[in-house]
Amino acid sequence: MASGKELMALLPRLSDLVKREEIQVNKLIADAIRTKGVKKILTELERELKGLNDIAMDVLSSLAVGRHVLIMGPVGIGKTTLAETLAEILHISEPPYIEVACHSHMTATELTGDIDIAVALQAGLDHPLAYIPGPLVMAHGGILILDEINRLNPYSQAALLQVLQEHYVFIRGFKIRSDFLVIATSNPAEYSGVYELSEALADRMKVVEIPYPDKDLLKSILSWKSSLYMEHLGLKAPDALTEVTATFMTLVAQDSNIEVGPSIRSAIYAITTAMSRAWLEGREVSLNDLKREIISNMVNVVRGNFASETEKKDYLARKFDEAVMMYRRYSRR
Repeated sequence: MASGKELMALLPRLSDLVKREEIQVNKLIADAIRTKGVKKILTELERELKGLNDIAMDVLSSLAVGRHVLIMGPVGIGKTTLAETLAEILHISEPPYIEVACHSHMTATELTGDIDIAVALQAGLDHPLAYIPGPLVMAHGGILILDEINRLNPYSQAALLQVLQEHYVFIRGFKIRSDFLVIATSNPAEYSGVYELSEALADRMKVVEIPYPDKDLLKSILSWKSSLYMEHLGLKAPDALTEVTATFMTLVAQDSNIEVGPSIRSAIYAITTAMSRAWLEGREVSLNDLKREIISNMVNVVRGNFASETEKKDYLARKFDEAVMMYRRYSRR
């Protein structure tokens, strides 16, 4: 375990930060792609996410020319995992990326960092604790992942925009160089819900949209991920569960009265918790187990024109029964 002195030695000093040189992050990314090879990158990505190779190519092609990226898509589709996995694979810095979970109360100084006047007066500006850098400074030479960027308030957006424009963070008169590329994420339903991105900030980002998967791809993802989560129990997701769930999700997502459809994450949880309950009770999992978990896992995810939670649960139950009927008709063929 590192001592206090060793930890202090790891903290950057302000005098070193102000001496930073320019780093061409786009060149680092291009070199990493050239070294690893596109095929190997996509193969490694497939171990974490399926069906997103075309999306990954859009992200990589933008980063390679120095363009920031905004990944948009349904809840639980894998936006953040895609950003993290690509940054890990490219590994252009150490750590491979800096990540920020954006929220509406985030201040500009949480992004830039700030000088602690009390420490600076007592121990000097170059004391390791006089200035604790924020993510906009720590991301220098690498990739900055901004999860749910549209939750940033206008003041925080302005701090981010300044760095993207000028490549410098300004801290109480000190000028610190910071070169990085952003991979941001946002859900379409929330894009204008909390704070709309400023025109200048949005203009600096290539929007890459992940569409809702078709039923076959959904089933493949559900089968793969659910079985992976249950591997330590020696269980594999039955075809009936993944087929019915994929059909149910497609039916709900295609309903024009639904504003936000079922997330892949909630579907995986529904399948695995249904299987886990049956495993605990020493029996085979049933479609009734799945129905109960589908409703409980998705009632807070699905959004639409419902008068009450009870009405929403009834709707989910009807759609599930419809999916089961379709599955049984198909199975008889």
